[in-house]
Amino acid sequence: MAYVPAILLGFLATAFQIFLMREFSVHFHGNELTFGFVLASWLLWGGLGSLLASRLKPSDRILDRLYYAVILLFPISLVILRFSRFALGVLPGELTGMGPALLFSLGISLLSSLPLGGLFVLNAWTLGGDVPSVYLFESLGAALAGIVVALGVVPYVSNWKGASFIAAAGAVAVFLTFGRRKRPAWFLAVLAGLAAFAFFDLPSQKTWWKPFELIRSRDTPYGKLQLIRTGDQISLYSSGLPVFSCPDSASAEGAVHFAMLQNPEGKNILLIGGGAGGGLGEVLKYQGAEVDYVELDPGIIRLAEDALPEKERKDLGDERVHIFFDDGRAFLLKSRKAYDAVILNLPEPATAQVNRFYTREFFELAKSRLSAGGVFSFTVPSSENYIGPDLREFLASLYGTLRTVFPEVGIVPGDTNVFLASTAGLTLDPKALEKRIAGLGLKLTSINAALLSSRLSPLRTEYLLKTIGERPARINRDLVPVSYYFYSVLWSSQFKGLEASSLRTFARLPAHWLLDGPLLVYAVFLLVLALRRKRTAGTFLVPLGAMGFTTIVVELVVVIAFQSLYGYVYGKISLLLAAFMAGLALGSWFGRKRPAAWRTDLLMAQTGFLLLIALLRAVLGRRPPESLLFLFLLALGSLGGGLFVVSNRLLLKENVNYGLGYGVDLLGSFLGALAASAIIIPLAGIVALLDGLLIMNLFGLLFVIISWKRPASPA
Repeated sequence: MAYVPAILLGFLATAFQIFLMREFSVHFHGNELTFGFVLASWLLWGGLGSLLASRLKPSDRILDRLYYAVILLFPISLVILRFSRFALGVLPGELTGMGPALLFSLGISLLSSLPLGGLFVLNAWTLGGDVPSVYLFESLGAALAGIVVALGVVPYVSNWKGASFIAAAGAVAVFLTFGRRKRPAWFLAVLAGLAAFAFFDLPSQKTWWKPFELIRSRDTPYGKLQLIRTGDQISLYSSGLPVFSCPDSASAEGAVHFAMLQNPEGKNILLIGGGAGGGLGEVLKYQGAEVDYVELDPGIIRLAEDALPEKERKDLGDERVHIFFDDGRAFLLKSRKAYDAVILNLPEPATAQVNRFYTREFFELAKSRLSAGGVFSFTVPSSENYIGPDLREFLASLYGTLRTVFPEVGIVPGDTNVFLASTAGLTLDPKALEKRIAGLGLKLTSINAALLSSRLSPLRTEYLLKTIGERPARINRDLVPVSYYFYSVLWSSQFKGLEASSLRTFARLPAHWLLDGPLLVYAVFLLVLALRRKRTAGTFLVPLGAMGFTTIVVELVVVIAFQSLYGYVYGKISLLLAAFMAGLALGSWFGRKRPAAWRTDLLMAQTGFLLLIALLRAVLGRRPPESLLFLFLLALGSLGGGLFVVSNRLLLKENVNYGLGYGVDLLGSFLGALAASAIIIPLAGIVALLDGLLIMNLFGLLFVIISWKRPASPA
């Protein structure tokens, strides 16, 4: 029972982090910038909590009370997050800037992560300073949470109810673990608070959506689905972002008909996303067309079948429609059918997950699945009359990328731009399209002679093509996902403040500066430390900070690469992260079993990081087996766990501070999460980032070799 509190620490920290990230994406429209804020804030406060607790006088009398406090503070933080829009003065579904997202991520993470960081120190003190054992069992708890929460809780209940269930299980574990200090009053009060929190989940959602009417809500592994009624219109939102509105003939017709009119006799049509809101019905207007409709989240179809009008429900059940619940990219990789049209009807590339459908690699895949004369299309938000600098960069990256794959590319201008691509000719002459519509007998409400003449006027199309094609564009790649960064700049430009100008500044910098500058500063810092006359605690803290930075960055790289190679598979992404945490536990166990820590152990761990990063860089350009990436993260975690144990053992010989090593580890992870996901990966690319990590870890290895020759500082 002595190690149960440490297991519980890791379990609660990881479980709460999962629920916080999911809930934050609903209220602050999660992309890599906001996810980076949340993850970085969580790691920052955890590291500071560990450092602060190490300076306080410890007492085992408060350990159980602190666990109860954390268990109650986390639901309170979710309540604050849900009602944040009232403090910000925004309407449901209205975007907020990076400033509020950063402030709320810092404030909300503070409530739970700071005391969790302190609990690491208290657990170490309770076990007589056995930091390696606390780290080992905390890692085991984290790996367990990754599997239990992601696969056993999230797919079945809402975020709030799942958080209540996990928190209640944690409260039971605290009550049973702490012997005579069970404090039944505290235990019952915590359970009562959690029950109330779970009960008010749906009522609080309805309050959040006012003045609109929430008619359905369902949490799925892929997000929170919410059906809203506004007058006669029903809208579906997924994690706060609109999926479709019904009726909305303009969006459905625009997404489908400009592509279908290029090849009206096409029989095999692939529709990726957006079918339930009217897209399917528009495709079915073409006689003989059969549709493979791919939707990632089955919950979207289930809600649509419950709430949509009869016509849309019939379209879903039409004998010419074949529905597949799969990642669109993974489906296309497996399919060997030749399609006359591939219609991508997904949201704009606001995240790395969605950006995978707008890269050169995906465009090449789509091209390979088209029949002779087949057409590929997608839509993105734009501006009808004026293309500003931020919108130009975003559209130019998509247009330039598409042109590297297809010989024929056309754009239909408007508030939403329709991109068309083919290996054969494209027809965007208004008269020709009008004639085809009439010949097919199509009954369209938003695509008519007047609209076609306006949207496809030579003046408008020439202005758009000249604006976005006048200078070389940055190509959107799987491993250099620049388009989602440009969309982040475009998104942030809607708000006052420094957000947009800061992002523009980073985008204008040469990509190598994003890595070379920090590496130079790091090298100078290490040189100053290494040349000091006496060896200090920095000799052991530098490897810990570098390990925290390296492991979080490599985790992000592997997840992005996995999604690009194999598609977004929710359960497998969760298992990838669990594999890393299991590796941490395994490495900690081996390190703990060794009778003593030696300099060679530290050097071997540093060398191991260099070899693993080099291996990852070598295989990313290929298509390795899925199992290799799982084994890679397991090995990475094992090295990280072993290095943590070795560094802390050596550190504690010179500085008896139970929270110092853990805090530096988390602060290194904080820097990696903030810089890599939001800036370096989209602008410099994954390969350049891995090269930078290789150089950084080589500097670290040289630092350990040089600094070890110095005599130790007097204790």
